[in-house]
Amino acid sequence: MLINRFLLVLVLAPVLCLFGCGPGRDTSDKPAAAAPAAGGGDEADYDLAALLAQADTKRGRTLFLQCRACHSLGEGEPHKVGPNLYQMFGKTAGVEPGFAFSDALVNSGIVWSPETLDPWMARPSEYLPGNKMVFIGIKDAQDRANLIAYLQEATAPQP
Repeated sequence: MLINRFLLVLVLAPVLCLFGCGPGRDTSDKPAAAAPAAGGGDEADYDLAALLAQADTKRGRTLFLQCRACHSLGEGEPHKVGPNLYQMFGKTAGVEPGFAFSDALVNSGIVWSPETLDPWMARPSEYLPGNKMVFIGIKDAQDRANLIAYLQEATAPQP
């Protein structure tokens, strides 16, 4: 029984990570365009600050279910397939000790903020070609805002 559960986790975790299953998954045949950073672009017109102001962190927690196969959030938790995200906001991408990041991420100069996470979450492979994250992205801007708001809450230092 324990072996069957182990095999199920062993098979499902990579599948969930690879296909980015769950809410927000883009199932169209054509690649989605990366959302612009807050402040403009002609691909989509939306106000990230307004979406964050009305964000639903409970929905964000649900959306994080598709991320948890690869990422942990708590202080001192180990890296998984992806790095631990504790206190990620304000940090430079690709510098977390103990995780082997892609050269693309290490050399990107990205500092994680809602404005950089939004296009990253929309389509990581298009936002930063050459990164190792295989997640397809979250098409809906409000869902990205919900997830970002949840991550801000869940990765902040606890008093």
